[in-house]
Amino acid sequence: MTHELEMAARHHDFALGELANSRPAAAVKALKQSLALDPKRASAHHDLGLALQDLGRLEEAERAHRDALSLDPSHAAAYLSLGELLQSRGALEEARSCFESALRLARSPAPAGIYMQLGGVLWKLGDSMRALEAFERAVAGAPGSAEAHYNLGSAQLELGRFDAAERSAREVLRLRPGLSEALTLRAAAIAASGSIDAAVELLRQPGGQDAAAAQHYKALAIRLLNSRLFDPARRCMEAVLREDPTEAMAHHLLSALSGANPDHPIEGYVRQLFDASASSFDQELVSKLGYDIPREMVDAVLSIAGAPGERWDVLDLGCGTGLVGERLASCCRRLVGVDLAPNMIERARARNLYTELQCTDLLAALALADGKNERFHLVTAADVFIYVGKLDAIIPAIRRVLRPGGRFAFSAEAVECIPGARSDAYRLGVMGRYAHGAEYLRRLAELSGFDVELLRPTRIRLEHRCPVEGWLTVWRVPN
Repeated sequence: MTHELEMAARHHDFALGELANSRPAAAVKALKQSLALDPKRASAHHDLGLALQDLGRLEEAERAHRDALSLDPSHAAAYLSLGELLQSRGALEEARSCFESALRLARSPAPAGIYMQLGGVLWKLGDSMRALEAFERAVAGAPGSAEAHYNLGSAQLELGRFDAAERSAREVLRLRPGLSEALTLRAAAIAASGSIDAAVELLRQPGGQDAAAAQHYKALAIRLLNSRLFDPARRCMEAVLREDPTEAMAHHLLSALSGANPDHPIEGYVRQLFDASASSFDQELVSKLGYDIPREMVDAVLSIAGAPGERWDVLDLGCGTGLVGERLASCCRRLVGVDLAPNMIERARARNLYTELQCTDLLAALALADGKNERFHLVTAADVFIYVGKLDAIIPAIRRVLRPGGRFAFSAEAVECIPGARSDAYRLGVMGRYAHGAEYLRRLAELSGFDVELLRPTRIRLEHRCPVEGWLTVWRVPN
């Protein structure tokens, strides 16, 4: 037995060397050999979880961390690793519990990194004051950490502590000169205090970004909007349009901030938005905002329709980077993706799932398919109508390209959750996205000849640490 324990230790030591040299696959092999000899070695289970995380095998990694904790409930590092995994997939309450356990078990003073993780999850849970306290403790424990000061400054900004936020941003810039995010944070704090022009002058100073004034005002507006500082964001958008009256995003977001409710976004807004965000789209939406609609929607279709006897012809409207296509490809004979943004189309193309990709307007794509007498088994539109608005024209166009018995699956934000808009068919929200009412959707289904098989509430994403409520729906064309 002693020999087996010695061999287990040697395999474990070898694995640690492989991890240090960025060879996680070799580390996994060695750790499994170690655990075969000594299955009660909690530290080996934890290190196995770390190696599996490096390989992207997150479900296995989670099991390994839980195994470590079942063997050693005092393993602070395993709590921290498990909390990070849980936070990444949106299990925030359990992640918070893990970080708090890691803090209780850590040596005093607790590492600043745990406070940063706890602050982040508390912020997402909406516990702003406890999050702020955690970020302050992180700064106290790691005064040389630019990340700690930046997190603290971001929280201070959103909580209206503008002078403190500027001081935190200054400290970030002292530690990391020229960091653009910190410069924008400092400028946003100045703008929120009422000095919008001074904030832009800061961005235009040496070391700032080389861009036209309109682009600086827009960057400030978006930073303020994301911090729910709507009034200074609106004033920044007004300044954008004074500098550049053709700026599509500014026109659209100013309409949203001013309470207007146009039928559709201004021409060019959607393409501009998604071309700019394509490179970080999946990480921002899935990892940070807990977006899971593609999986939920495809699961709903398969639950209702059953696995296809013959593979489907599918039209994926607003395909984006291909998140729906990734879920559906194995069921498809033909998978056609449509998106308005060229950069999104290129991301979808890189997945190598679609038989055809079209960079065009949704109505134009539907008219083309109808003109060629193409008929699909399934049309999908995951979080597409939030950038469309009025749906009276597009729903009948979708109906025309579906076969008898074909289905249409989509998601929409719920107008019922917007204060003062419960009776609206659709409403442009302050963040620039449209929400739709359940009765409006049912009426469109009936007028266009669909049977509603499913229309149920769902969580679309997180926004400002709160769930965005919406509708998940599946409609069917009668045979």
